Amino acid sequence: MLYRSIVAFSLTFLLGVAQGQNDSAEALVAGKTKADMTYRQLMEILGRASAMMHEGVLRENQQMVKEGAKIILNHPAPNHKPWEIMETGDQPGFKQSLLAFDEILDKQASQVAELAGRGSWVEANGAMNALNTSCITCHAMWRGRIKR
Repeated sequence: MLYRSIVAFSLTFLLGVAQGQNDSAEALVAGKTKADMTYRQLMEILGRASAMMHEGVLRENQQMVKEGAKIILNHPAPNHKPWEIMETGDQPGFKQSLLAFDEILDKQASQVAELAGRGSWVEANGAMNALNTSCITCHAMWRGRIKR
């Protein structure tokens, strides 16, 4: 029950954030370099980047954190429109999530890298936990709704 409450709150919050933005999901995707990979493959790369950052925090290795953050901050777009993985009725909400989470993850990855760069490892760990929570929240909201 708590899990569903967290997901519902997160979705409400994200929709509010996305509604306040002037950009569209189409503009976000168009502004990125296209890569020859699917959205799933992109998520796998971002997961590895997050893992690199996590390991960098654990090992107190600023370069690992910086390189993982760079991947997150500069990731390309997949070779298709990401929202096409969802049923038609879910696509508008997924587009809003893309906008909101892109901004949130960029801010959080930058914060982890900044804190690691200062050697503030306990704070970097806290920021890394926030980044991981954002990833898990998005997955909880959308993973079960992907077209099969």
